[in-house]
Amino acid sequence: MVELLAPAGEYKSFIGALSAGADAVYLAGNMYGARASAVNFTSEEIISALKYAHLFNKKIYLTVNTLTKDEELNKLYDFLYPLYHEGLDGVIVQDIGVMLYIKEFFPGLEIHVSTQAVVTDKYGAKFYSDLGAKRVVLARELTLKEIEEINQTGVETECFIHGAMCYSYSGMCLFSSFLGGNSGNRGRCKGPCRQPYSINGKEAYYLSLSDMNTVDIIDKLINAGIYSFKIEGRLKSPSYAAGVTSVYRKYIDYVLENPGKELLVSDEDRKLLNMLYSRTSTGHGYYDRVNSKKMVTIERGAYAKVDENTEKDIVGKYIDNPLKKDIDFSFEALTGNYALLRAVTDINGENVEITVVSDNPIEKANKLPTSKEDIFKQLNKLGNTSFKLRNCDININYGFVVSSMVNNLRREAVEQIEECIYERFRKDLNRNCDKTDNTNFYGLIDNYKKNNSLNKSIESSVFFVKSIGNDSPETAKSIINRAFVKNFEQAEAVKALNFYDSIVVSKEMALDTEFISYFDNCSKDVFIEMPPILRSLNEKEFKELSEIAIKNSFIKGIYVNQYDAYEYLKENGFNKQICAGHNIYNYNSLSFEKNNELFDNVFAGIELSDKDLKNISSNVYVTMYGRAPLMYSANCIMKTSDKCTKFTKSGENSFVNLKDRLGVDFKVKLSCSDTLCFNTIYNSKPTSLHKYAEEFMKRKIQGFSYEFSNETSEEIIKISKFYEGVLEGVANTPPFEFTSFHIKNGIL
Repeated sequence: MVELLAPAGEYKSFIGALSAGADAVYLAGNMYGARASAVNFTSEEIISALKYAHLFNKKIYLTVNTLTKDEELNKLYDFLYPLYHEGLDGVIVQDIGVMLYIKEFFPGLEIHVSTQAVVTDKYGAKFYSDLGAKRVVLARELTLKEIEEINQTGVETECFIHGAMCYSYSGMCLFSSFLGGNSGNRGRCKGPCRQPYSINGKEAYYLSLSDMNTVDIIDKLINAGIYSFKIEGRLKSPSYAAGVTSVYRKYIDYVLENPGKELLVSDEDRKLLNMLYSRTSTGHGYYDRVNSKKMVTIERGAYAKVDENTEKDIVGKYIDNPLKKDIDFSFEALTGNYALLRAVTDINGENVEITVVSDNPIEKANKLPTSKEDIFKQLNKLGNTSFKLRNCDININYGFVVSSMVNNLRREAVEQIEECIYERFRKDLNRNCDKTDNTNFYGLIDNYKKNNSLNKSIESSVFFVKSIGNDSPETAKSIINRAFVKNFEQAEAVKALNFYDSIVVSKEMALDTEFISYFDNCSKDVFIEMPPILRSLNEKEFKELSEIAIKNSFIKGIYVNQYDAYEYLKENGFNKQICAGHNIYNYNSLSFEKNNELFDNVFAGIELSDKDLKNISSNVYVTMYGRAPLMYSANCIMKTSDKCTKFTKSGENSFVNLKDRLGVDFKVKLSCSDTLCFNTIYNSKPTSLHKYAEEFMKRKIQGFSYEFSNETSEEIIKISKFYEGVLEGVANTPPFEFTSFHIKNGIL
């Protein structure tokens, strides 16, 4: 069996999706959901939806898939508890701190790992499964072959089958965040990928992917072993949720009932899917390709207009016609006895029955006795309930049966049988959780602190930084200054500067034939920055890079950007440092403590404000300088605009400019091979936190990173001299344009 999972941004969407055949619905409350601009549900509406869904043995999954700060994490208990108690079926989670919190305080609640967590390989699926996840929602960039490989591990998978596509790997996009503070990781993406950009003077919609529509390959997806088929669209209309669900229900059922038969989709159904809030360009997404220019709506992809009559039909058929559950009544009213109403329905194939009794016995009729027709008429008044009468057995003799008594018995029977069903899904906690203070939340953090790696020794090779402004012991400390470089020219400049104690090189540099001889006698520690994504398509490259790191003593460790890559290294016996890149997010104390347990070094979240960082800014690296990576894409901008030139050598100029309509230049790093393309879009300006250096040093952070993208060696020397002065307490004007947007403002 498989699950058809539909979106609901409001209550009408929920009703329509279930009526149209969804097995489950995913929705959000007024907090923690990654679609903050949807109408969303109040807690009371979610409880009402849970009760309604459970009557029909359907499920509801709650999105708790935003990156979450400490003060929000501490409110999560009060938010979740009433929903958990009423039988919430599962939560969809991105933040590892949120996952640990729910696992601790809500045992037994299913945890589904969001697509925002970027699971792209069997190793990531295993990592989250070992952590307690029931299901992983796979990244949308995977091919069907890759998904089949992940499904062989036995981990339950969920994949998107219809709707809008992000240009970036979901969860690895900071574009909206850095343009205006509206973070996609907080459910507030403003869609900068849907805007036009210029490359080499030619303007087009290079970042706007076509919508996904997989109805004609749904048989292949089922045969690949995917368990849950997810329709995107919590921001879309109730008619979209119902209409799209109805079409996929039809063809999923056909495939399941007719194994091996050819799947033929009618023109009428194709037209309906294309009409319901779809861009004019649609396709199968990445299921049958690694990337393609055809996936991009290079000319603006407008949405098809929904025909008014079609929308009316959908509303009338599904939204205004909610599901009704069969119920059987047996009514007995014999003179001198109390009236009895027995009600029977079923849940998941098992009968549920109750019997209710009248307050008073039945009296003999003085004139005409009450007829069976009169009683049936009263028992059949179920219009405002979730039931419809299937069978009705009435046993009476010569009594007078008051209509109000029959109505009361009917109402009582319905209420009791509903309550009987609701009770089967309710959960209770076997703990007394004090919700009035922070004891539980911070107690959980303390538990992680006891056995984590907070006391790991800082590397011995450090640059001693003089105190800022004075020589007091509170500010004087040893701190690591670590440079990230993309090519040998940049490395040459860094090697010559005493300011840096360690260098992180790109994967192109590490795979270069000159790499080992160039760095073998380097006085600085060297780390390799792995590709941002691990997939089976580039696992061979990961193997080669990790072997280089193991075999060469001057290499101290590796930087990774996913838990997939971490798990791969651990399973394959990697015995050097494993450091966390920017997309191993630390937005709350729990995620920070857990990541410190897993990794040798972690970064402070680059979206957070100085205020946000105060609880988690010790024992971390802070990015002092560097263009923030705004997007990591599987599609190739050069393939879309011209042709992919497969920049695989470190010496080549692997950057192109992407210019918006305001003339702002974003730097795009091309890193393409024969098996995969990776494009990294960097911010137009580097972030600089020089004004906050003194504060970070007082907090005893582990180190500062300086992340170079397309800077020349001359620029690197100037930049480095500036920061050397900053850390020695010399106030100066930066020799470059910069932004410190997030450190001042944070994110919404």
